[in-house]
Amino acid sequence: MTKLNKAKKIALWSFTTILAALFLFVGTLKLTGAEQLVAEFTKFGLPSWFRLFVGVAEIAGAGLLIVPRTTTLGAAELGVLMAGCVFLHFKSGEAPQSIPAFVLIVLLAIAGYVRLPHNTLLTSNRNLPN
Repeated sequence: MTKLNKAKKIALWSFTTILAALFLFVGTLKLTGAEQLVAEFTKFGLPSWFRLFVGVAEIAGAGLLIVPRTTTLGAAELGVLMAGCVFLHFKSGEAPQSIPAFVLIVLLAIAGYVRLPHNTLLTSNRNLPN
């Protein structure tokens, strides 16, 4: 393995680990009933069971992001959640508050794309383990 390929793998692992940690943290806050998140879901008229569902989905998505074979699936699942978040903010007339969720969609798309089986961004020899 060349130094460049090793650097790319380290960068990808770091990137996906940070994304996964973020979703693990926020999902845990939703499950533990953090006051600000409870208020946010209430403001949108969403039931508390939905907050718990989203929290579990975020934690599951974080787990999927970490495993190379399931990174693309996790990125897609979390991207759908973030798209829902963007939609809710736009529907409520709070478009500027949707910017962080939109940025996360872009970051998830990058993480998911890089781990696609046909992608040769990481290595020129697909026989190397991920």
